[in-house]
Amino acid sequence: MSKTLVVMIHGLTGGGGTWVNDENGASFSELLQADSKISDQIDVIEFDYFTKIVNLTQNVLGSSFVGLINKYTGSFFNKPKIRKNSSINSLTNSLATFLEVESANYDSIVFICHSMGGLIGKNFILNHLAEEYEDIQIPVIGYISLATPHRGSFPAVILGPINVNARELQPLNEDMTTLNDLWVESFDDLPKSYYVEALHDECVGKLSATPNTVKKFKSKTLQVSHSEICKPSSSKDLTYKVVSKYLEEILHTHRQKKLTQVEYESDVHSYDKEIFVIKMVLASVEERLIEDAKESFFHAELIMKSAKKNELEVFKELRSKIISLYRTYSSCKGVKSNSEVVKEIHSKIVELDKSSLDCLVEYLNFLHKKGILHQESNRLNLDVNWCDSVTIDSIENEVR
Repeated sequence: MSKTLVVMIHGLTGGGGTWVNDENGASFSELLQADSKISDQIDVIEFDYFTKIVNLTQNVLGSSFVGLINKYTGSFFNKPKIRKNSSINSLTNSLATFLEVESANYDSIVFICHSMGGLIGKNFILNHLAEEYEDIQIPVIGYISLATPHRGSFPAVILGPINVNARELQPLNEDMTTLNDLWVESFDDLPKSYYVEALHDECVGKLSATPNTVKKFKSKTLQVSHSEICKPSSSKDLTYKVVSKYLEEILHTHRQKKLTQVEYESDVHSYDKEIFVIKMVLASVEERLIEDAKESFFHAELIMKSAKKNELEVFKELRSKIISLYRTYSSCKGVKSNSEVVKEIHSKIVELDKSSLDCLVEYLNFLHKKGILHQESNRLNLDVNWCDSVTIDSIENEVR
């Protein structure tokens, strides 16, 4: 089974220690990898990059200074590797190069981001949606933001003169504002996204912890500081529970979406002895419409077998709407042929798929909704029936 690559991206001045609890050394990535509910579906990796408030040693001056000491004292001190703080755009390009290699054997990506790491993740996702990374063909299916300054951080104003990233993190910074505006505008195309804010955050204000105040950008609040939000002490820690729950939801939706791509094979799934097919045959419905009904039934059955309890409640409400639609348009029986009635109801379901039949379960499409109709027809009653001359007795005779 193909897995999802979970990529953890730290923030300003962060590194490997970002994700490690200061008191007991628990590693966030190791906790996720050990979680039996998701461990067989994911691998976790950390994207690291250089970031310091002030770089006093890993620069040309520092390297030259060590070289002079070695030359005139006969010492053999290692020269520091030259590093510099890079812009968010540059770090995004570095992340893309990293993922070209690391994501090669996976079918999807999820980002878990802390602080400025959330801006790098956002930038990558928007570029990926714009098809800027032709060597990364797998989708980003989830984005979890932990105390990310989506609309800037006021403490960054103080550090701006000495740090390129701090300048980018200032409120009203042009690049920051453009990135966030584009993210908000792209809402319908974004992967499943979640935002978590730290109640005692000394760096990121409440309004900045989400991209926008409208309800579709929902957030959770944890009673932790800016640095504590990414350092759960164990799997019982509330921070861990919130993030792992979000990750479970992302992975579940991804699995369900993959099921929608499973092809119906008529020679494997004939359904000829199913009640919904018998009703259509007895009503002399056209063969192509019967095949369409079989395919729809197949997809509805497949998706519902692995649906969660809350999703089944949505299906129940959707079923009521579809039955109501059936009752409205089946009243034409006797005026139109049985095939015409079936075709009209199928067409109406497709037409209303994204309006009155739209629902919160994002992986459901018109095929599943047609399938729900035929699931209802697959009962030994006449609630969904295509011809008044078809009776319970005639159906039972065919079932035997």
